[in-house]
Amino acid sequence: MAAIVPSTTRHPYGVLRNASAQATTGQTDWVTVPTQATYLDVYLNWTAKAGLTPLMDFVLLAADPVAFDDSYALNLAGWDGITQLSAEATSVIHVGPGITGIADDDTGAATGDSVYKVNTPLVPLLGFKVTLDRTSANETYTYTLAYHFH
Repeated sequence: MAAIVPSTTRHPYGVLRNASAQATTGQTDWVTVPTQATYLDVYLNWTAKAGLTPLMDFVLLAADPVAFDDSYALNLAGWDGITQLSAEATSVIHVGPGITGIADDDTGAATGDSVYKVNTPLVPLLGFKVTLDRTSANETYTYTLAYHFH
């Protein structure tokens, strides 16, 4: 259990991570959603890797906007996120009400460029969680994580 400290950026777009050869197990960045926002685009651009078997996971989290505590965080709309991404790729996640008209989907594969669509309203407090495998101590990850509310 840890207190949530959201990004102080108040712009409708921003870069949360610009990691170069990151050698950790990942992190969660929290953002308060602008009140006028209806939709969100997330850009996860994995550009380089090193090591034995680097794998990357990504998920969006919703948390209680009053408690501001990550022990009350859940996957946004039950979306399982991107799991076991094993190759450099660009992933784009579109989030918003009625965004697909069908169940949440992925138009790509875990080993290549993908577009994901999550059909749900935005919540006031969002977590952007990157998990890096790091099973082998020699694994590193170079990527950017950015968002755009509109």
